[in-house]
Amino acid sequence: MIRRLIKTILILLILFGTFHLFFDAIYENHLGEGTDSDILYPYLFARDFWTGGWVEVRGWNLPPCSSLFPEIILSVLLYPLFHSVYWFHWLFGFFYFLMPFVLAKTLGIPNKVSYLFSLGFLALAGVLPNSLGQFYFPGFHAVIFIFAAYTIYEIQNWNPKNRIQMIRFLLVLSFIWISEYWFFVHIAPFLLVYVLVRLQKKSIYPIGLVLIGFGLGKVWQQGLRLSGIGIFTSKELPTMDRIQSAKVLILKDPSSWVSGLTESITKHPIFAEWFDWYLVLFIFYILISVFRPKGKDLILELVLLLSPFLSVLALFIFQIEPNFRYLYFLVFCIFFLIYRMVTFIPVLRSVAVFIVFLGIVFFYNDRYPTLTQKVKEGESKRLHRMVCLSQFDPQISGASTYWPIKYVYAFSNQNWTLVPFTKEGIYYPWVSNRTWDKGLERKSFGEFSWGITETKEHLDIWKGVRLVKECEGWYFYRR
Repeated sequence: MIRRLIKTILILLILFGTFHLFFDAIYENHLGEGTDSDILYPYLFARDFWTGGWVEVRGWNLPPCSSLFPEIILSVLLYPLFHSVYWFHWLFGFFYFLMPFVLAKTLGIPNKVSYLFSLGFLALAGVLPNSLGQFYFPGFHAVIFIFAAYTIYEIQNWNPKNRIQMIRFLLVLSFIWISEYWFFVHIAPFLLVYVLVRLQKKSIYPIGLVLIGFGLGKVWQQGLRLSGIGIFTSKELPTMDRIQSAKVLILKDPSSWVSGLTESITKHPIFAEWFDWYLVLFIFYILISVFRPKGKDLILELVLLLSPFLSVLALFIFQIEPNFRYLYFLVFCIFFLIYRMVTFIPVLRSVAVFIVFLGIVFFYNDRYPTLTQKVKEGESKRLHRMVCLSQFDPQISGASTYWPIKYVYAFSNQNWTLVPFTKEGIYYPWVSNRTWDKGLERKSFGEFSWGITETKEHLDIWKGVRLVKECEGWYFYRR
């Protein structure tokens, strides 16, 4: 068992290392070409923990999906071994690379095909780094895959007399409630049907534990708050208000609401085409399945394949713009459909894995020069930003809008103090550590002699400021 596990991890590690430029291009797109500094939250949290202990992390304000389990825990464990921002995120990238494989394997897909699920995800993300590439960074909801795989595993091996299993399941679900609540939106409907079909009357145990886990999650939340860490509770999120608003609109004008829901995808610049292809594959799969009935398994697969549509429904109700970070299951389900349809054709079944793998190899070789160039451009832009920053005095505290702050703290070798403000000049410590600000949040925005913004128009709004340096999408100003 252990030898088999080690062999599987080694194969996946070799694949990830061989096709590493896909990940490097993703990394440089977000942290070179762009400054998507939310990615750096787990890294900086772990660094604060190891440099200042619990006292240092007490000032953190966590995002609504806190990523405490497992990502923050893993970050704290990894940081002493990997201080480098790149290698820290490379290891996380490999961790997420495992997830499509793990979920596919849990759903009964053979090893060879499951490897292609992970490799296919990486290849697609490498050419869509800004959207699908988010999958490979901590805090961007990819852990839903492994949570889903874990839940399926527990259901498959459920024993009501096994108290250790029940306690383990309760604890994990309580951590999921405070760490990754999108799990309950994207995949919980499928898991609910799965447990009802698989366990029937015994399903009351895991379902009950999920509900108890919600209450236990509230206890964890309050504990974190009492310790000084800022964490969102369900009362502070607009979820229930938006559900109520959707309910009112449905009752008042159902046709208009359905039309809006449909247009949120059919007129979306990215997902319209994705869902067109998905619908074609889905309908084709249903037509083939009519002649190959599989009873309960078919029902479960159909519910799984409905997951992307349910995610779109939830996003529309919550008034959130569709984004790949909420629709990873769309890609997974497309792979799943292709796999199922290939298994219907005996001639393809024996050679499909080799053909797809060979196709990815040729695709990687073809994209290699482009990927290399993208990586170099990203590295150059990051270094240029740090050079521009070095023209200011780190002993003098500055003001900044949201995105540059964590980026500077992660990549600069000097100790800066950048206090976060909105364009209206309001102190804004969103997903950051208040201890970084050293009490300077009490100063007004106008008292800071210099600062950074990533939007040039802000300089026209702020009085008494002048642009002194424009640098790779950042605008440095003095007052």
